Amino acid sequence: MMSFSFEHTFRARSAADVFAVYFDPGHVALQDQHLDLVQREVLEFDDAGPEVRRVCRVVPRRKLPAIVRPLASGPLHYLETARWRRHDDEVRIETRPSLLSGRVTISARYRLTELAPGRIHRSYEGSVSVDVALLSSRIERGIVAELERSAPVAAACTQTWLDRASPANNPVSLSSRA
Repeated sequence: MMSFSFEHTFRARSAADVFAVYFDPGHVALQDQHLDLVQREVLEFDDAGPEVRRVCRVVPRRKLPAIVRPLASGPLHYLETARWRRHDDEVRIETRPSLLSGRVTISARYRLTELAPGRIHRSYEGSVSVDVALLSSRIERGIVAELERSAPVAAACTQTWLDRASPANNPVSLSSRA
């Protein structure tokens, strides 16, 4: 198992605004485009009071690395389950790539805290677990490297969306410290 952790501070009025963007279909479509994802199909969406649950089937454009192609049974896609527990200000995410017949799991926590008015800190942390003899650590490193590449792209896309939604989120005094 290999851990990861990424942090970013958004210019936003509240954590609720950032969470709303996380589940906004327009934002998700734009972010998917920036992350080079070719398809996202929402399989389930339930907004039941204290929790929002979304299950998606996601298809990336990228091809599998040569070392794992023989272990795959078709094109890469993954199932992503996100659960936003409103009272905890966090989203729990479990991602299961089609790779290796379910022996790969990415578990993460997306948590928001207010640092100061107009500054919402996001921590995105979790682990990658691959259950394949001899290749586990190499595959885990590859997945974490992809997360390292995509996390700043996703954060920039989210900030752009927040700025467009509310120009008041982007005062000059804050943008110089971001």
